[in-house]
Amino acid sequence: MADALSYIDEAFGAIPETPRSYKFRMQLVDEFTERANELTHRGIKDRNVINDLIISEHPDIKAEFEAVLSEEKRKKRRKNTALINILCSVLFALITVTAFIVHLVTVNNGLSWIILIGGFVVISVHFTSVLCAKWTAKKGFVFNAVARLQLAFSIMLVTALAFFIMLFKFNIVHSWALFPAGAVLALLADALYAHFARQRMAIFLYLFYIPIACALIYVVLGACGILPWSLGWLLIPAGIAIDIVIIILRLVMNQGESDEMKEDSEWNAD
Repeated sequence: MADALSYIDEAFGAIPETPRSYKFRMQLVDEFTERANELTHRGIKDRNVINDLIISEHPDIKAEFEAVLSEEKRKKRRKNTALINILCSVLFALITVTAFIVHLVTVNNGLSWIILIGGFVVISVHFTSVLCAKWTAKKGFVFNAVARLQLAFSIMLVTALAFFIMLFKFNIVHSWALFPAGAVLALLADALYAHFARQRMAIFLYLFYIPIACALIYVVLGACGILPWSLGWLLIPAGIAIDIVIIILRLVMNQGESDEMKEDSEWNAD
């Protein structure tokens, strides 16, 4: 049994000491002791055989501990998600009642609609973000594509909420300009997602999105009177020029990497 306990000590040498790891370690000690007593009662007297049998049942204690932690985190995450879903449902019901009361008391349709739509958007963004995280965790092109669509959908929902607030509450004439601005943010968010998720061929997304974003920015700045329409159109060829610069830089970088690989292969050949 001493060899089995030494095996536990050796395995936990590669595991950080935490209250949870200590608890798992004590559970293993109790399990090993109970298993040794069980084998002894079955008539196995050779301690080496007992140790070998016990150790063979736990070939990788570190992986076993990580699996336990992963399962505990998954259960906790599911529990928290269920609780948040319940709270969101209750919140939406309260928001609906509040909007109805505001409508009856103030006879202000604009404010009641803002409250109602705001609650719907907040809850929708929450559920969309949860789904986005789940699709991202699955890995794979199709799952990531769905997650990216959900991310863009969330941004456009928030944009729609801002539009209704500016239109019904402040009566801003050019509030529609929020939609192309939201589309720019959606493109930026998608490009960042592709970068951090290390999507293949993400460079083509940048090349495709930059001219579109420049065109949308041109519309927003022109509509808001920040930049004259006659001058703002230069943003579109500027976006194409940025694409050309990115392509040239990428080609230079690839050529440099190719030369380094060629030099390394020649060095190894010598």
